[in-house]
This record gives sequence, C-alpha cells and structure tokens, in this order.
Amino acid sequence: MEGTLQTGSIVVGVDTSTSSMTALDWAAEYAQTTHAPIHLVHGFSHDRPDLVFNMGADPEDLYAAGERVLVRARNRIQLRDRMIQVSTSHPDGYPAAALVRASAHAAMVVLGSHGDSMLHISSLGETAHQVAAHAACPVAIIRKDSAVESAFGRITVGVDRSDLSATALAWAFAEAERTGAEVLALHAWQPRDAKDPGLGSADWASYTAACRSQIEGAIAEQQAQHPKVKVLTEISDGNPTRSLVRESHASDAVVIGARGSGGFEGLLLGRVARDVLGHATCPVIVMH
Repeated sequence: MEGTLQTGSIVVGVDTSTSSMTALDWAAEYAQTTHAPIHLVHGFSHDRPDLVFNMGADPEDLYAAGERVLVRARNRIQLRDRMIQVSTSHPDGYPAAALVRASAHAAMVVLGSHGDSMLHISSLGETAHQVAAHAACPVAIIRKDSAVESAFGRITVGVDRSDLSATALAWAFAEAERTGAEVLALHAWQPRDAKDPGLGSADWASYTAACRSQIEGAIAEQQAQHPKVKVLTEISDGNPTRSLVRESHASDAVVIGARGSGGFEGLLLGRVARDVLGHATCPVIVMH
C-alpha cells in the first residue's frame, strides 16, 4: 500500500544498505535547509538472499521487515530535526517502479548507488540506474562513501549543447546561491576521429572559441539571475567522464543532464551520465 505523497517532497528510497543510510542523511540535510517534506519509499525486492536461497522467508515476514526499515529511517530523520515532515510508502513490486511513479510529484528523488541486493556486480545498482533513466524530476545518487556535509564549497556541472545541460546549469546556480558555493562549469570534448573538430569548426582552437561563446552565453543568463555566484569555466580536450569524475574528488556535487548532445534519439540515460554515476566520489544530480 502506498502512502500520501505531498507535491514537492524529497522522495528517498530506503533499505538496509550502507549507501541507503548515507543517501537518507544527505536527503535529510537537503530537506532541512530547503524546508521540504520527505517521503520514504521501501519496495519489495525479489533478489533478496532469503528468497534466492529459499531461507524460509514468507510475505508477512518480508512486510514486517520492510516496516521496520521505514520506522528506523523515519526515526533517523526526526532525531536530526523533528520539524521535517515525513511520510512513508511500502508498495509491492520493485522499488524502481515506485520511485519513478513518485518522481512525477517530487522535487527530487534520492537513493543510494547500491541497495541491499546481492547483485553488486556493477559500479551502479540496477534500481539507481532505472530511476536515473526514467524519473520525471532531478535524481540524486549517493555512494556509501560520499560526504553528507558540504566540504569543498564547489558544485561542478557538466555542460554541452543540449537542453538538459542548460537545465543542469540552472539547478547548479540555484543550489550554489542557496549554499554559498561556487560553480565549476566543465566542458570536455573527445573527437570521434582526427577529422572531427565538432560544431563545424576546422580545428581545436576554433572549436574551443565557438564552444566557449555558447557556454559563456548560457552562464551569463544564469549570472543575471544569480549575480552573487562565483563561476569558473573549464573547456578541455579529453574524456568528459574522466574530467567529471576527477572534479568529483573536490566537489560537493556533480550535476549533469540525463543525456547530452550525443547518442541516439530516445536515449534516456547517456553514456557519460551512466559512467559518472558509477564512478564519481561525491553525490551526482541527474537532471531531466
């Protein structure tokens, strides 16, 4: 059964994993400073060890265990700040589906990079991947070793020619103004072959100049709305994933569009977004 979700809530996927608890703490801090309610979601996962190995679990036991997860999560938030409004949901079915449904009314969905599934065979868990690809609102993916307190005073945002890049830049500026952080607008470009300068330019210097003009135009629009935010711009010739992951070591968050200007039509989560989600060391915010 699903509980009542207030529009504009921070929706948090919770289970028993370490990254889930780190994500919960990150979401609680974000809700505390933005005065948003939190909606906790715990879904039934069919690859639990007690089911996979037929260890005697039954639906009633699983439901009771899920309720305990939600109670502990609620208590953890209210120990931090009893003024945060908390609602819960315990739907049947995979958690990704419930989180994507909730995203239609949420301000943000927050979850750990890996849940309590046994199948930790990739750098990003399947639930995190599905929610990052299909959600209707920003998605924050938090790794278990991510710092939940701001430490660097910098938000790094990946920028290119896509509409989602502009959305990511706008979110980064608004968040930087709220927190007092600076923005690093990063564009890295890797040619497909030696004769691919990009943007119809003849060489790297021309490409850089054209790209900088586009990026500075987008930044100028945001600076007009957020004049107090300090901005750094970096345009480099290299792998965008490596550049963003490198900067994640000195950033409070990395903000990216769900897909960039490359890839094929209909792609929901681009290669760069997927790889950054799997390897960044700070929270990653995916924009839709």
